[in-house]
This record gives sequence, structure tokens and C-alpha cells, in this order.
Amino acid sequence: MELRHLRYFCAVADFGTFSKASQELHISQSAISEQIADLEHEIGGPLLDRTQRRARLTPQGELFLAEARKTLLASERAIDLTRRSLKGEVGTLGIGFFPWGAGGFFARIIREYRKLYPQVRLSLYEMHTWIQMDALLTGKIDVGFCRPLEAPYNRSLRAELLYGDPVVVALPVDHPLAAPSVQIAALATEPFVMCERSATPALFDGIIGLCTRAGYSPRIVNTSSTWSGVLTLVESGEGIAMVPSGARHLRTPGVIFASIEPETTHIGISIAWNPDNTGPIQRDFLKLVMENKDRIQRSGGY
Repeated sequence: MELRHLRYFCAVADFGTFSKASQELHISQSAISEQIADLEHEIGGPLLDRTQRRARLTPQGELFLAEARKTLLASERAIDLTRRSLKGEVGTLGIGFFPWGAGGFFARIIREYRKLYPQVRLSLYEMHTWIQMDALLTGKIDVGFCRPLEAPYNRSLRAELLYGDPVVVALPVDHPLAAPSVQIAALATEPFVMCERSATPALFDGIIGLCTRAGYSPRIVNTSSTWSGVLTLVESGEGIAMVPSGARHLRTPGVIFASIEPETTHIGISIAWNPDNTGPIQRDFLKLVMENKDRIQRSGGY
């Protein structure tokens, strides 16, 4: 049994005669008659009463017609969904992110994408950069908003730098240096709290280099594996910390953030993907992000 058998049968049931069905389908009447005869032979009984001028459905034909319509509708829906999937209009998209690192642009991109592709289901995963890398390789996520790629992931994955997040100083609100900006030289004698190098090697090294250029080596008194942990240590009075400006969104009440003068360093925010695991949905999302790249850079990620 093939779909054309069902189409021919439904046409005869709809139009009442073989000749009318033949005209509507642009197929010879004999071909339709032959296909329906084959269908009845396969089923094991008549579906149409041919004793009158109009072809009328037998009770079994009525039953078969209802199920045939369902099958044809399902096949049409399957074809439609597949075609739309090939165009990137339906499907799923897994996105990795870390909220304070992705910046305010992240929510805007998600909203814009939902408007353009309302039938693509988005799954958002909050992940550190190194977890995103493994998730991209295994296919758990399709794209990730993360730090710039480092070895060994830069050999397997691809990324586009979106903007550089400036490093600022986090201080307890009652600290003597608490102000909108701080001279980097003034931090030379302060105890430093750092995020562990294993978590953010590029930023860790960048902070060390920034202090070195200012003529000193930071006195590190404590570390944490997360930026929220770093800010908690700062709030507790353990020391001051140099953090990405996006960490402001972690909203630690007892901490104030100050820009660094006369120079600071930046930590990049990138969008990464696996070139071996891309399809139309991922490509459309990446295209939207790239189209907004200039706006993201002008706004500093916000």
C-alpha cells in the first residue's frame, strides 16, 4: 500500500465518481480504478459500492476513509516539518551562557531570535566556559557564549569575538579607596582575592600582567573557583579583586565597583560553535549574532 492508493481512494470518495476524481487529479480513470482495485485486494474486501452511478462507500470504506485522511494529513505534516527544518524554521537550539558574562545583549538576541523563529525551541544552559567547550564537542549545546577559545579546544571549535569586557576593581563599600575610579598604583599594597587560574587562565594572567606593568606583583591572599565566590570574599573584607565588569550583575550589596586608571585590561566575550555539528538553525542564530556584532561592541555588551 502506498500513499497514492490513499489519495486516489479519498478523491473518489470526495467527488463521488471515478471520472470526476480523474479530472481533478489529472490521472486516467483506468489508472485510478486499477489502483483502488489493488487497494481492495490488499485489504481483503470492497471499499466502494460500484452498482450505482455514483461510487458509494461501503461501511468498511467509511472506516477506511477516516483513517486514510489521518494518514495523508500526517504525511503532509511530516513533509512540511522536514522542509521547514531544512530551512531552520523548526527544531531545537541549545545555547550555553553565563549570565553576567554574556552581558545585556544576550537577552536582546534571544528575544529577536524568538520573534524570527517562534517554532524553534530554545534550551538555555548556564555553564562555565570550560563546561561549554565539552558540551559543544559532545553536541549537548549548539552554540555557546563564552571566553575566547584556548588550547586544546581552539583546534576543534570555532569562535567569533564579540567584545572585550573591561576589568574593574571590586572593593568593600567601606573601603578607603571606594570611588568611581581607582589608580592602579594605589592597589599595590592591597591584599588581592583572585579567581583560580584553572577557571580563567587568560584573565588571571592578564591581571598579573596589568599589575606588573604598574610596577608591582599582587599579594594574593585568597582564591575562589567562581566569581560569585570572589565577590563574597571581597564583601567579607578578605581583600580587593580585579573582576570583569559584567560581574556587577551578580549584585553583591556590600561591594562597590570602580574603573581602573590609567589603564585596564579586557577579557573577551565570544560566541563559539562546533563546525562539525552545524545545521540551518545554528547558522541562522550565528548570522543574527554577527549582524548585531557592531551594536554589541558599541554598547560594550549592554
